[in-house]
Amino acid sequence: MAEIAPTLPDLRARLIGLVPGSLGETGTLLILLGGLGLMAMRIISPVIPLSVLGALAALSGLSAALAPDRFAPPMLHLTSGSVMLCAFFIATDYVTSPVTAAGKMVYGIGIGTLIFVIRSFGAFPEGVAFAVLLMNACTPLIETYVRPRIFGRTRSGKPLPAPGGRSRGAP
Repeated sequence: MAEIAPTLPDLRARLIGLVPGSLGETGTLLILLGGLGLMAMRIISPVIPLSVLGALAALSGLSAALAPDRFAPPMLHLTSGSVMLCAFFIATDYVTSPVTAAGKMVYGIGIGTLIFVIRSFGAFPEGVAFAVLLMNACTPLIETYVRPRIFGRTRSGKPLPAPGGRSRGAP
């Protein structure tokens, strides 16, 4: 990483879109502002974007601290490519993302982890699409394991005993 660091665009250029790239890969600051607007209007839950960005920042920060010549720093991961677009607009799709808060957190952490793994160890420079597709396929499994208890039932699905020890239908 040290040998290519002088050729990388600076943070300001990546934030305002002065770098070449596809739609959604430049202008990170505008994408971030749009995502924050969606959260402020309560259109999307903040759990998925924060989980994606937090997992990616934590993994890249830890890796860059341990081997700075091998791994990119966290700000490069967060401001390059379509990470912000993924975190706020793609991963939060209502149809393919989990419903429960715990499921959203697992889903977001999984996407952030897969983005880091694909970018750092894979053959593709951008792992966002693969990460989202893999976690979309895992959504039913995630929802199965984080399903909340139904009111009036135990976790196994049996009815809870009535208060006072009597059955609910007895006088």
